[in-house]
Amino acid sequence: MINHVISVLSALWVALNLVTGLIILLIILLVAWVVPSKTVTAISQRLTAKLYRCAVRVNSFWMKKVVGIEVEVKGELNAHPNPVVICNHQTWFDIPLVQEVITANGPMIKFLVKRELTWVPIIGWICLALDFPRLQRNGTKNKNGRSSDDLRLIQKASQNHSDVSGALLLFPEGTRFTNDKQTQQGSPYQHLLKPRSGGIKMIKRHVSADTPIVDITINYHQENVNIWRCLHGDPKKVTITIEHHLFSEVDDVNQWLNDQWFAKDALLSH
Repeated sequence: MINHVISVLSALWVALNLVTGLIILLIILLVAWVVPSKTVTAISQRLTAKLYRCAVRVNSFWMKKVVGIEVEVKGELNAHPNPVVICNHQTWFDIPLVQEVITANGPMIKFLVKRELTWVPIIGWICLALDFPRLQRNGTKNKNGRSSDDLRLIQKASQNHSDVSGALLLFPEGTRFTNDKQTQQGSPYQHLLKPRSGGIKMIKRHVSADTPIVDITINYHQENVNIWRCLHGDPKKVTITIEHHLFSEVDDVNQWLNDQWFAKDALLSH
């Protein structure tokens, strides 16, 4: 019973943080819209980045100091303003963890989000306000499991990626890991789904060769993890491993991504 109470309080804390941030964000965007000048736009972008980092720190404080989750980080984030971030995906709790690693002292993260998410109150509105690329989940799929509309959105995000400081986050698996999905896919990995390479291929065409790829592996040290349990501190420890690569190192995206996923799977097995 006490665990459910803690999860409810944690959810309320996160919701209050998001609502407060959304209200301030809308005020900043409204001023930038009413006064359309380069100076005001630049100021609004700086304020938005500071607001984003503040919201991340508030959630991280609750996660680590109140709920009591120990976050062990192996590796360091470099100082590049426009990295591309890839990560394994097990639960919605992955997002505040990646934000803690990338955004607490680095660039804002832009997510490739499902279009349906924009209908979710507060979270969806924030995604719209921050102009996150919104992916379709219907239409004709290519051999990598991406629709043509998705790839066009990824192309647009890639082309604009270097214009403003920020990290672009992809979950190559495309959905959260479950044992059922793993079985349906016939995934060769014990703890991961098959990664989709189409998005990274598209990004590679439009970013500079020295753009870093930050490969993050989140290990919850247990199976069947979900956000409700995470909100009351189960598991007690999460290990995050950071690796750095450059797009110039990647020749065959399919092979490179599969190699990364086999290494990631071995890491999760330990």
